[in-house]
Amino acid sequence: MSDSAPKATIAVLERNRVVGQRIARVMSAAAGMQDVPIASDPAELRARLSDRPLLLGCDAADLDLALDWIAERYPSMHLLVWTSGSTDVVLHAALREPRLSSIVGWPSFASMPRPWEIALAVRRILKPLALPPRLSDLLSWGATIVKWRPRTSDDRDRTVAEVAHWAERAGAPARVAERLAALAHELLMNAMYDAPVDGRGRPRYTHDRRRDIVLEESEIPTLRLGADGAHIALQAHDPFGGLRRHHVFEGITRGLSARGEASARAPVLDTSRGGAGLGMLKIYAAGAVLVVDVAPTSSTMVTSFWDLDVNPREFRSLPASIHYFERSTSAVETLERGG
Repeated sequence: MSDSAPKATIAVLERNRVVGQRIARVMSAAAGMQDVPIASDPAELRARLSDRPLLLGCDAADLDLALDWIAERYPSMHLLVWTSGSTDVVLHAALREPRLSSIVGWPSFASMPRPWEIALAVRRILKPLALPPRLSDLLSWGATIVKWRPRTSDDRDRTVAEVAHWAERAGAPARVAERLAALAHELLMNAMYDAPVDGRGRPRYTHDRRRDIVLEESEIPTLRLGADGAHIALQAHDPFGGLRRHHVFEGITRGLSARGEASARAPVLDTSRGGAGLGMLKIYAAGAVLVVDVAPTSSTMVTSFWDLDVNPREFRSLPASIHYFERSTSAVETLERGG
């Protein structure tokens, strides 16, 4: 490559060149057909990077190197990390490093990480003010979406029962439908009890999650179930935007440290602290992919994806993905100034 050739702002560090090429194609398409160089040699890749790169995608095997790069060389760089093994180390790294916002669990039976996850991460990292995609956009064309807006505790319970019904209609085994219902209950408890705050930012209902409540119109969350025949997605949306990055990663890593990752993949509930951290481990462990998208003070969306073609027993051994995106002017300012 000549010295006059333009330097890249997005790149892939991957030891398997075929996998790297597949990932780079997806990243390029999601970034408007930008050039995305691939290398297995860090020195070779550095020679092709601009002075202010925006995004590096890499395997967890190169995590330490990537963290050194963003700490010492590239303050503008964000990380997208994939792994077919344990996510434990990467999750703890994400707790410490806010520029690591996407961890992609690579199913052992797949030829590459899920392309839609790679594309989602690239778009959301490069355009932090953009509106998130609709749930139907993340499923195959023709997907069915069912929506609920529970206002009372009784509404919540009816909604949870209907989630189980629709999950079975979508092809989920009875045991998986029960787990989806349990996830719906936890998502709604967070959205109905933990999320609402008054005009001064004080929690309204979280002090007693066992009491029956009737939400005001402006407090009502939305729960959606989407199914396309291959996947089921469950999404909770509240109008408060109080969930923060540290709530998510702290809740998950605290649970993993206490129980070990193997036991964490079972549907257990982390009740060591109240508030937004309650149940984050359960929510993360419940599905194959977890996407959290927050607009501070106005919107929190938590979406869990399930793969209907994966045997529930096999699912427990697969790494789960997590993505945290925050739509705020501060995120844009940080990206622009390289902080």
